[in-house]
Amino acid sequence: MRVRRGALEMVRDEDGTSTVLVDGQVIALSEVAAAILEATPLDGAVSLEQLTDAVVASVGRPPAPLEALDVVQHQVHDLVAHRLLVTDEATAGAPVTAASVAALRSCLRHVMSPSPDRWSLPDGVSGTQLLAASERHRVTPTLARSSDRLALPAASAAGLAAVDRQQSATVDLLAHDLARVLDRLDHAGIRCICFKGLPLAVQAHGDVAARGTGDLDLLVPPADLERAHRVLVAAGWSPAGGYPSPGSSWAWRHFVRTNNELALVSPTSMVDLHWHLGPARSAFPDFDTLWARRAWVDVLGREVPTLSPYDALAHSASHAAKDGWHWMRGIVDVHRLIADPRTWDGVDRPLHQDQLLTVGLAVRMLGMPRHAPPVLAEAAEQAARVWDATMRRQATGAATHQPTRVPGLALVRGVRALRWAGASRADLWHHLSHSALPEWLTYQEASPHAAVVVPRVLGRRATAFLQRARAARAGEPSDGHSPPRDPRDTAARLS
Repeated sequence: MRVRRGALEMVRDEDGTSTVLVDGQVIALSEVAAAILEATPLDGAVSLEQLTDAVVASVGRPPAPLEALDVVQHQVHDLVAHRLLVTDEATAGAPVTAASVAALRSCLRHVMSPSPDRWSLPDGVSGTQLLAASERHRVTPTLARSSDRLALPAASAAGLAAVDRQQSATVDLLAHDLARVLDRLDHAGIRCICFKGLPLAVQAHGDVAARGTGDLDLLVPPADLERAHRVLVAAGWSPAGGYPSPGSSWAWRHFVRTNNELALVSPTSMVDLHWHLGPARSAFPDFDTLWARRAWVDVLGREVPTLSPYDALAHSASHAAKDGWHWMRGIVDVHRLIADPRTWDGVDRPLHQDQLLTVGLAVRMLGMPRHAPPVLAEAAEQAARVWDATMRRQATGAATHQPTRVPGLALVRGVRALRWAGASRADLWHHLSHSALPEWLTYQEASPHAAVVVPRVLGRRATAFLQRARAARAGEPSDGHSPPRDPRDTAARLS
């Protein structure tokens, strides 16, 4: 192994500790790590043996039974994982392959099981490929917290730990922002349930950093939406582009009637402000019912109101289905929840079709929990019909919300998904209305009158529809008249 590094500034404090700044994050260095960086030239490379000699000369030999070469090699792997050093060690194949995704599923099944054995990489899959698959599927923290049960190469284990530490630092920022948001809303007398993200990590995994980073998802009563929006803007979160502004406009009223969430952003976090848990509003209890049976979790010293375990299971299962089960993190969340007997204490309604399929996939992928209720076996049987397609999607990593070349196909798929989710006729009507008059065509309309706005918007919608139809017949890509990306995709995300 030969090691090299680029230009970076290392600061040594008065007490002898050293730090570097990488990607805006201050990283404290051990004495050995600082000696390694000082011995690595800015230009050219140095061997592991030369580094070991330099470290021993600088800080001495480690106490027995540790060997200096092993200590330095481990520290080098950690510095490589933090992108402070680069080595010439080759990695096998593409970063993510179908085999590495299959290996990841096997690895997750092992860490979710009671087996005391250590899991090893299968032939043909490198540690680098496993880590790449875990990052794509957003389960790196899950593996990092079970690293003692994994027999990974040293470089991969260090990479796993490094990514996990970086995400954990961001979790601290998110927890601070969450506390600030809840304080502001509470001061304004607005009830709020925080779900997904940090509270779900505590509820399902028992660890606030177990799901990595993401958005802050807040649910408020529909009647308090505008007030909550004003409170968040006053607290420093700015409305993301592409949404109508609260007020008397028809565009805002239509948006609230046919949608369930909007995004606000700040330099350190994004808030997804919800007034319903999902587009299938009838699939979940109303806010007052959810609030009455809410649970409380500790998020870094702050008690946070969140969904009850059964409501969290239902929502997590629906959310994973809405994303086409592309990412394993959502399935891991569901498995953790179904494995907790307390989840089933609050059963007040049957799971909908989409939720049953997610639960079934979790059982088939990660194993049947102990003391499982009968519904899990039924769900596993139903999930057989979507298993093969799900495995293909997870392996390819295809985007979930790609625009279709055939006009109307996305609408049909959306209606089918809503039917699986237990949508009512009103939910389906809202979906059709939103599809015909989406916010990307209405958000700049200031008139309060539907008679003024609707004909104008429908005209633009018809033009865009015809242009996409012509492009589809000609076998050409869309010419730019299809909707822009969701504003939440173009805003600065932390996930």
